[in-house]
Amino acid sequence: MWTRRFSTLLCLSWVIAMAGCYSSQDKWTAMRPKVYKTNGVVRMDGKPLPEAIVVFSPVGGKVSGTAITDEAGHYQMTTFEDHDGVTEGEFQVSVEKIDWIPVGPEKAESADGGNYRRPLKEVRQTPKVYSQLEKSGLTAMVSPDGPNTFDFDLDSKAD
Repeated sequence: MWTRRFSTLLCLSWVIAMAGCYSSQDKWTAMRPKVYKTNGVVRMDGKPLPEAIVVFSPVGGKVSGTAITDEAGHYQMTTFEDHDGVTEGEFQVSVEKIDWIPVGPEKAESADGGNYRRPLKEVRQTPKVYSQLEKSGLTAMVSPDGPNTFDFDLDSKAD
């Protein structure tokens, strides 16, 4: 009887002690600033812009967030974990879509007989101005109260 009680008490004490030792967050995760769900739609000339890179860069410099638009032009910002959002505050926003097109022969050999990598050409799908934070004219103010939905309508003829 004594041994059984002692064993039970010992196991229970160990479980309680271990529960206090482990946390669901490491110290780095616990020190992160709070983020708020942030999303929207990017359109160019009124049409959804798929596969564009969206960057929210904080004015006054904290932590930036990024996203890639889906086929419908919809984006969900990521700072630390997928689609977690961005920190509170004012942001300058950039949007950029670049395609890389292979150029040159499909198969070729180098002078030493080895294969070479086919060169790629950069083809910008969005005007360069939208990729420059200071010049894009795109901004967002993220608030703890939300909703933090920001739609951006780009003009393909912008300088």
